Amino acid sequence: MPVIPSRVTPIRTLVVVAAVAVYWWSFEGTGLNFVEIYKGMPGLWDLLRHMFPPDTNILLSLWTPFLETLQVGILASLIGSVIAVPVGFLAAANMSPLYIYHPVRLVLNVFRGVSEIIWALLFVVAVGLGPMAGVLALIIFTVGVMGKLLAEAVEAVDPGPLEAMRATGASNWKVFLYGVWPQVLPTYLTIALYYWDHNTRQATILGFVGAGGLGYTLLFAISTYEFEKATTAIIILILLITAIDRFCLILRKKII
Repeated sequence: MPVIPSRVTPIRTLVVVAAVAVYWWSFEGTGLNFVEIYKGMPGLWDLLRHMFPPDTNILLSLWTPFLETLQVGILASLIGSVIAVPVGFLAAANMSPLYIYHPVRLVLNVFRGVSEIIWALLFVVAVGLGPMAGVLALIIFTVGVMGKLLAEAVEAVDPGPLEAMRATGASNWKVFLYGVWPQVLPTYLTIALYYWDHNTRQATILGFVGAGGLGYTLLFAISTYEFEKATTAIIILILLITAIDRFCLILRKKII
């Protein structure tokens, strides 16, 4: 009879032990304790009790911050996704020489390695409180992430057509526009639409550091213990994100 090899090997055992050790180390380091979570449930339920019913009297006052949040998401996504195209080209190893590829990759690492909140804090200092700081922060982060994702999509395209175009003397830009771009366009549009959703949500978070929008209203309501008003702002945000998600789904079906 054939000998069935054992699935338990020293390497697999070592991997399992290492994974368990890493998880245990993470639990210990973060203090995650399910007993403490259970003990905190009464406080959570008490908070939820104070959050309902929502205060509908502030709906009209939320109109301006609602529009600010929507505008920040639209501008940051549009400008960031446009800038990401040439940056993604320069950050692709099969499109750029090494002396351009490595610096651009480093810049993208910096752009996305620093949180949107940190960028927003820096821009609040530079340009003052308001949605402009949020727009600039989200543009930087969007370029960092979309540029990286687009560059990786460019590097993964079929090299055959590109080599044929280069053999005819086409420049790198023409190779990108006519050989690469048609292949990566669906991926690019999917990422761009996702980042509209993402940037609208993040625009709210950036309001906590002075970048305007629903986030500032939400922060003020929470800090003054007006939890019913905070609930109203959260519901408005959820409705906005849901509407954007449905709209993006329709766009994807139409253009991808």
